[in-house]
Amino acid sequence: MNRKLTLKPLFVGMLMAGSLLLYPMNSKLAAADAASDAYKIGLMGAITGPGSFLGDPFSRAGKIAVDNANATGGINGKQIELVTYDTEASADKSLVFAKRLIFDDKVSVILGPDFSGTVRAILPTTDEAGVPVLYDTPVIEPKPNSFHFTPWPSEETSYRVALQALQKKGVKKLAVLATTDVTGESGLGQIRKLAEQYGLTLVASERMEPQDKDVTAQLTNIRGAGPEAVFFVGSGGTVAIVCKGYTQLGLNQPLVVSTGAVSGRLPELLKGITPAELIFPTYKLLVVDELPANDPNRAPIQDFVKIYEAKTGKKADFYAGAGWDLAHLAIDAMKKVGTDRTKIKDAVEQVKNYPATMAVLTFSPENHRGAGPDAQVMGQLKDGRFLLLK
Repeated sequence: MNRKLTLKPLFVGMLMAGSLLLYPMNSKLAAADAASDAYKIGLMGAITGPGSFLGDPFSRAGKIAVDNANATGGINGKQIELVTYDTEASADKSLVFAKRLIFDDKVSVILGPDFSGTVRAILPTTDEAGVPVLYDTPVIEPKPNSFHFTPWPSEETSYRVALQALQKKGVKKLAVLATTDVTGESGLGQIRKLAEQYGLTLVASERMEPQDKDVTAQLTNIRGAGPEAVFFVGSGGTVAIVCKGYTQLGLNQPLVVSTGAVSGRLPELLKGITPAELIFPTYKLLVVDELPANDPNRAPIQDFVKIYEAKTGKKADFYAGAGWDLAHLAIDAMKKVGTDRTKIKDAVEQVKNYPATMAVLTFSPENHRGAGPDAQVMGQLKDGRFLLLK
């Protein structure tokens, strides 16, 4: 069973104010008011709007996982109800929906949300209420012994993988173009912190607004600094604006793009404007056919891709993989311990060497970030295909 709701912007302010009065914030009260015998999972994501490149595949895959579980008997013979809300990447809406999932829908666990701003908005509430949250972003560091988890490796891991690849190429001088949002600010900080460790000197640093439609001025400044490679830090469709300017100016240095700018729709998005060498830190799902036969993630990824593409008619990417993985973590935990929220948290903390699509996941009370430093690989987009960078 699935329900989905989108909240109209006109009512967000009123609901935000009302929610402070309607919902208890004491975790003991919340626990006493938790789900009964109903197996209910909440899902929040940017299903529509500019963030849909992430939230749409995430929510589709989560739904498919729940539907498949229900088709084979659900949990202990009972069907799982998936309650879905479209946050449209709004922090305010995410908080309203989180409270609704906790106190009205009485779900046992929440999947998502999927942007750093929306995750930050809900975690104080969900942790206070004692509700497990399996969220879909690497930027927010999960706290030990908390109620929140992520399957993603750390943001630092992603930048280390990329900078190491540049070091192997012999690059010494690097320029950065970063968006002014949280993604760009955080990523630029990582590069500044780590560059020297990989023998790199930052020769130029330019910024752009996420909604900018032209970055010719910034790229012209970068060209004048004489870098041997350029690193774009941003997310979503902004990468197309950068690549268009890059190719129009005839820049031929390798262009590195951050993980948040890579999705399954990248070949279509960059058709006709793909730089000569476009490389990026990514996940094994995008390059699964090039993985060695003994890779522990190869078979789980191939199984998921087959199911997802048959159900949706769309190419699977790692955002879809995250939705699939997190839904299965939630379902498996509920199969073991039922609907008690604290017991579900404890069950996730006991997951060891789980061969997911994102990585081989291992959690503990002290480690709520499931993937390790080996979760990412360097990929490239060449002739419209995702390939391993060799």
